Amino acid sequence: MFRKLYDFFSSVKLAIFLLLTLAVTSIIGTIIEQQQDPEKYLREYGETTYKIFKFLGFTDVYHSWWYILLLTLLAVNLIVCSIKRLPKIWKVAMEPRKTLPSGYEKSLRVYHSITFSAQLEEVKRKVVEALREKRYKTEVSKEGTEEVHVFGDKNVFARFGVYIVHLGVLIVLIGGLVTAIFGFRGYMNLSEGTMSNLVSFFSGPKVIQLPFYVKCNKFTIDFYPSGMPKAYISDLSVIENGREVLRKEIRVNDPLKYKGIYFYQASYGQGEAFIKLKSPRGEEVIPVAFGQPIKVGEGVYLRVISIDGRTMTIGIDLIEGDQIKTYGIKPFISYQVPGTDIYFAVVDVKPTFYTGLQVSKDPGTWIVWVGSTVLILGLIVAFFIPHRRVWARLEKRGEGKTRLVIGGLTNKGTEGLARELEEVLGVVKSSYCNNTPKED
Repeated sequence: MFRKLYDFFSSVKLAIFLLLTLAVTSIIGTIIEQQQDPEKYLREYGETTYKIFKFLGFTDVYHSWWYILLLTLLAVNLIVCSIKRLPKIWKVAMEPRKTLPSGYEKSLRVYHSITFSAQLEEVKRKVVEALREKRYKTEVSKEGTEEVHVFGDKNVFARFGVYIVHLGVLIVLIGGLVTAIFGFRGYMNLSEGTMSNLVSFFSGPKVIQLPFYVKCNKFTIDFYPSGMPKAYISDLSVIENGREVLRKEIRVNDPLKYKGIYFYQASYGQGEAFIKLKSPRGEEVIPVAFGQPIKVGEGVYLRVISIDGRTMTIGIDLIEGDQIKTYGIKPFISYQVPGTDIYFAVVDVKPTFYTGLQVSKDPGTWIVWVGSTVLILGLIVAFFIPHRRVWARLEKRGEGKTRLVIGGLTNKGTEGLARELEEVLGVVKSSYCNNTPKED
């Protein structure tokens, strides 16, 4: 059973299938706008199609359980594939043959054979020096009075370039998983002078509570003569433990960042409601922008979403857990929040502009950047840095003559290796220019 699982997860076919599936789902996530208001999906696709998209997770692809599962499977596949193939690569890289037996040079892609009128020791020294100048890690692997073997190794780390690529991809996948699991994207609507620590998710009724408040000190919007918005600017403050810890004026593409959470200037709207909350602890009137929730109980939130000027009916959402219910109420009339001893009433509505902030937390961003850097380095190593090995056999041929057989292998760029060997031979030849070298 374990062997079958091991073979399954080490399969290249599985890796190709997962990559293609992720590509297709990413296309779906690009075509279908992600984490939008349900009303927008209903307008564009209709109720039936929206329910199908919602069930399949197409409205929030990158946080869906099956997308996270695909990323996890790809990460496991990469790890198992790497583990399975590492012993072979390690043996090739770290346990090379260091001698050049007679006739073995014919199996090499590049080799030369030449006889010098020089002593064996002198030729050996020149070969070693020339290889070291070419940045080969050189050693005399076998030495005798009649025969000497020299081994040169260069860029052995290039053999592990594919593993650097795998590591980079794995780090990127981890970054994606961290964001999918611990990150979020939502919105806040704030009118001037109001503050909140509640963020509504685009993809559903979920509301989260930040450990600090964001206050809109001022919101400015300019229009073109045609009525199209020209620019909108929000003056925001971060309030923590009752005091202002950060203040910034934000524009489109110039967000406020605090504790890893970004607040982007995303939209604007019109409408501010004043809600009176009454409980055994007292009563208070809370000004709040349309679409922005207020907390009325543990896990229970209330938000005003619309007003019908003809019938004076106010649309509200009551959010409790994963459930959202929409009601139509009348102003100034008190309503009880179901399951609580709290009553609320909308006592005033003003056509005030509010700022729409997109709030996002992406804790995996820096991990993705690290992974991308490692991935690029791995690709450079894998595609542009060759691992080269050179073997040389020096044979004593009579008195004062030495035969040199030199050849090499490379995992890429045979032309480059051939050029290097010719340069090494050129250095050795130049030392004995008065002699007559003879190519065999």
